[in-house]
Amino acid sequence: MNDPLNRARSYVYRLISRQSRTKKELLDKLKLKKYEEEVINKIIKEAEENGLIDDRRYSLAYASDRMNFFKSGKNLVRHKLQQKGIEKNLIDKAIEHTYKGVDEYVQALDLAKRRARSYRKLDKVVLARRLTGYIFRRGFSFDTALKVTKTIVKELEYEEE
Repeated sequence: MNDPLNRARSYVYRLISRQSRTKKELLDKLKLKKYEEEVINKIIKEAEENGLIDDRRYSLAYASDRMNFFKSGKNLVRHKLQQKGIEKNLIDKAIEHTYKGVDEYVQALDLAKRRARSYRKLDKVVLARRLTGYIFRRGFSFDTALKVTKTIVKELEYEEE
């Protein structure tokens, strides 16, 4: 097991067995372990040929998870996939496929309603500022965040009357 190629292969298999990884993530991990370029390239090529690394599949699964389970907006998904080293065209296709037919306003409104419960006792100005920031940080456009915040504030005003 002293062979660098076998050590690198085992390391990559261990990493992939825990969670899916992008090509860039594996490259970075191998470089951090100071493997030679030749070994790194061979292992990455082998992993791609065996279907262990597939950035297209990874981007689709990531976007789907973020939309369905974390209620993230397109902007956050795009940013996170860029950080993970996914190519721009793959990101665009994944977002287009995942968010096809999804109304961002409705998704952001659902998210905001849950968060607004913890903000009920705050002053309306503070509530609006915090809620807008929260929605924006979750990857929705600033316009969507403002529209949702206005809707929530109106609902809260209506409830108080």
